[in-house]
Amino acid sequence: MALNINGTTGISGVDGSASAPALQGTDSNTGINFGSDTVNINTGGSTRATIDSSGALDVPSNFPIKVAGSEKLRITSSGNLGISTTSPVAQTTAGGTAITPVLDLKGTSGNNTSGVLQLTRKDNATQGSCIYSSGDDAGLTFRNTDGNGFGFYNGTTRAIRINPSSNIFIHSENSSGSNGRIYTNGTNGGTSTVLEVNQNAGSGTEMITFRNSGSQLGTIHQSGSGVSYQSNSDYRLKENDVVISNGITRLKQLRPIRFNWKVDTETVVDGFYAHEVSAVVPEAVRGNKDEVFDTDGVGTQVKGDPKYQQLEQSKLVPLLTAALQEAITKIETLETKVAALEAG
Repeated sequence: MALNINGTTGISGVDGSASAPALQGTDSNTGINFGSDTVNINTGGSTRATIDSSGALDVPSNFPIKVAGSEKLRITSSGNLGISTTSPVAQTTAGGTAITPVLDLKGTSGNNTSGVLQLTRKDNATQGSCIYSSGDDAGLTFRNTDGNGFGFYNGTTRAIRINPSSNIFIHSENSSGSNGRIYTNGTNGGTSTVLEVNQNAGSGTEMITFRNSGSQLGTIHQSGSGVSYQSNSDYRLKENDVVISNGITRLKQLRPIRFNWKVDTETVVDGFYAHEVSAVVPEAVRGNKDEVFDTDGVGTQVKGDPKYQQLEQSKLVPLLTAALQEAITKIETLETKVAALEAG
């Protein structure tokens, strides 16, 4: 015997054939009926969900889930899963092809090459994926067990790769002639490489550019066979220039020496003491004599450790040039006098 709910209360018998409702409200808009090996749930005159012969639940369009009358989770007809959003969207490739997000928490045997876990920003879903957290251990950890490293993609193009040796490649697949590779910890052809920048744009191109608030300060260029280091020196950036008139006097105050570094006692080199140069060409020296760190810092640096002075020897070139010019003038004057004496 089939059941018919008549009004808000009361039960009366109706025909319960496969095509007729087995349980319905005052009209056919709401109720449960049996189709061909299916159970259909109707509201508002439409089938909202079906349980098929295999036991799977099927909904005809979006599948919202509410808590206390407010939607908290939605699965769209495109397969997008949204939590705390009613309109989860799929990202697209550079060519405009939609990528169907897949969230697989269990994993399967074999490889799921189309799997994507997408996290979209609440303020603008088209801005792409992001992860935000706070606290001392905030961040995102990737753990790889197959030894193939990690890849980060821009559309369908791999933009960054971390290989099994923990080397980082930007716009590059490996260490063989690709643009932009960076080694951070590893070896290249048996030679230890801490940092490597590579590009194939031809000679005369910039390898590294240094900027402050967007304004270029200097560059490192390559010529195809060597590198050049440039810093801004345009006349439009300077004013109040005067000729160096005491080059020889100042040059004589420098004390060129030969020495070895304490960590490399076998190698003797030419150079200067930074604090001695600072008295003659102060702009060539960074830091102060006998300075120490006043706070703990990066790595093993602690308060009270030496803060060593640094010297940029290229800044000595203007003084050397001025002194040489003065010496040449003196030599030319003496040559003129000697020539006059010899002629007389």
